[in-house]
Amino acid sequence: MHRLPPIAISIVATAVAIGIVYTSRANDVECTDEHYVAGERTLPTHDEALAQCREEENAMTDGKSGHYEKERSCYDVTPPGTHGPWRHGRIAVDVVERQSGDAYTFEALWMCKPSPD
Repeated sequence: MHRLPPIAISIVATAVAIGIVYTSRANDVECTDEHYVAGERTLPTHDEALAQCREEENAMTDGKSGHYEKERSCYDVTPPGTHGPWRHGRIAVDVVERQSGDAYTFEALWMCKPSPD
């Protein structure tokens, strides 16, 4: 078995940490309070969709009343996209049904105008 020297482990750990920070900042979405309206549907902003996802995740995975186990907490499915002046994306949560063991992903759409820099 080949072992990595401590300096190599340190370099890899630092690279992973930088990648995680970069990725999380790359997906940061700062929105104005303006909502995208399509017919009778008003899409939430990124922060609103994330808060709603966490609320629903807590209810679904509650130890007494929930029917699911948390597999992966609320996350951005892909980097944000653009549609004219709007940014948009999907937030998802991965769960496993306690009784059957079946895995599910629940997603929500969001759309907002980005805050000026």
